[in-house]
Amino acid sequence: MTDSAIAVDLGGTNIRAALVDRNGQIGPVVSRHTGAPEGPDAVIDRMVALVSEVVNTAQPGPETMVGVVAPGPLNPLTGVLHFGPNLPGWHDVPLRDILGRRLNRRVVIGNDANSAALGELMFGAARQVRHLIYIALGTGVGGGIVSHGQLIEGTRGVGGEVGHVSVDPFGPRCHCGGIGCIESYVGGWAIARDGEMLVRSGRSGAIEAAARDGPITAEVVAEAARLGDAAARGIFQRAGQALGIGLGGLVNVFNPEMIVIGGGLAAVGDLLLDPVRENLPRYAMAQIYPDVTIRPSALGTNTGLFGAAARVFYHEQSSTSPVDE
Repeated sequence: MTDSAIAVDLGGTNIRAALVDRNGQIGPVVSRHTGAPEGPDAVIDRMVALVSEVVNTAQPGPETMVGVVAPGPLNPLTGVLHFGPNLPGWHDVPLRDILGRRLNRRVVIGNDANSAALGELMFGAARQVRHLIYIALGTGVGGGIVSHGQLIEGTRGVGGEVGHVSVDPFGPRCHCGGIGCIESYVGGWAIARDGEMLVRSGRSGAIEAAARDGPITAEVVAEAARLGDAAARGIFQRAGQALGIGLGGLVNVFNPEMIVIGGGLAAVGDLLLDPVRENLPRYAMAQIYPDVTIRPSALGTNTGLFGAAARVFYHEQSSTSPVDE
């Protein structure tokens, strides 16, 4: 087993890369603008350049593997990124094999939220935990589930899509096409949608004022809620209720020791988490719920890099790693 991994995060407007060791020590982070509209070839060129920069600076051995995390449907068994929501033109790109050839290194890839669950397990809030539910709250809602120390990814490697568990058959339509998904209440786009509806109906001048003539975003709605706007607070109450209901069902199925909540939207804190804490016990079995601790992510802005490194170490230590098949 190697002592470190070259971690690459393809999950934002910038590609980020760094060397991460097994103790969670992270080297200098290098980044470049993704330039997603230029297409897969240009983005992969930037990924190769960033990894080369890390190698030239940190000088890891030739056996050091590269871990890549990305959003969207991808298959860690085959190394193919099927579609990237923020990566136009990416359709069934064999990213693992392309990078492996160009870098002359072994490469593993994984979904960003699934990999973040591993990152929390190895480096973050869930160390020593073997049964974990991780929730990533951002523009969308991602997640990862670990049982007996093993990441549950399913037949095609796309398991753990907790954001698309339905909590209301009469709820709003989700971007995935489903109805009443957790994401359709809690995703940043859903909170912004509800904020826009309030402004259009004249029920929240505070949200309109917080937008300052700009777009209404989840952060804008959160600002109005913190200032005491009842309508804005109601959006987060509804979102937290939906998340609490969904987590209650997941707790009943997986009986985790811990739920870790991360992602940018988690920064709104108790506005969202208080209704989660209020509702989760109502939907989790009384015999199971006392086992669960809820904690915020401990990995901060480097969640993607820690997740990418954890993906490598998990692959090395697990005889059932998807890329072995």
